[in-house]
Amino acid sequence: MPNDKTAFDVSLGKATSGFTKLLRELGSDGKQVIEKLDDDPAYARRIARFMQSGGYSPSTDQKRARAIMGKNYLGVEDVIKHLGVTLTDDELLALRDIPFPESVLIECKDTHVLFPGYPMTHLEIRAKVPRKLFYSQDWYNNQKFAAEEKVGLRWYLIRKDIVKHSTNKTYQEQTALLPNTEEVPRECEVAFMVMLYFLDYQKRLFERVYARCVDLTSGGDRVVVGRFDSLGLNVYFWADGYRSGSLGLAASRKLPSLAS
Repeated sequence: MPNDKTAFDVSLGKATSGFTKLLRELGSDGKQVIEKLDDDPAYARRIARFMQSGGYSPSTDQKRARAIMGKNYLGVEDVIKHLGVTLTDDELLALRDIPFPESVLIECKDTHVLFPGYPMTHLEIRAKVPRKLFYSQDWYNNQKFAAEEKVGLRWYLIRKDIVKHSTNKTYQEQTALLPNTEEVPRECEVAFMVMLYFLDYQKRLFERVYARCVDLTSGGDRVVVGRFDSLGLNVYFWADGYRSGSLGLAASRKLPSLAS
């Protein structure tokens, strides 16, 4: 479960022990660092963010991508901070470079969210964030899309809203709107993006609409996700032939090697 405690809730003995270890690592630079932490609020914020991100420093490629995408960018450090995961050196290396060229990032900077995925199922994502962020439902707990499908260890570019003009259409009519450069994402990928985006920017994506995903329930209906309001992110299902003014299509940019 997510940990809602702050540093002030740590016992004095534990805090003293941790601070002593930090001072020991700082060595002869300790005095200068501590004085600057007290005198310079901006410096203190930077150090706090660095510590919250597990000591991770973004690569040059990632910094360039953030500059292009602005608030539609989420980094490795954000995954570490908000989902409490620890990445191995091999995993960090796999995410070092952004696979999408700058021309694609510029094209998608207002419509898509660029973020690194980490191997987690929907149920694992739900367990990592405050429970109130997910609608109270358990119908999908034993469904394959929620319990087995995992987000990939890769960079994603997923639309932050449903595909334009995709409401009031069947699933087949919706997918016909997609260009060759895009595909329908899995529900776990959309849920990962929505949660991470909210935790970092405090903004709800898919707040008033449902988005069809590529997954099917055990009964053969299409999985939908959305209506992320004050009651939390909702997951439901409808037949492919169902039409609704609040039901659109989710879309993800294909990796360059897969796009045709």
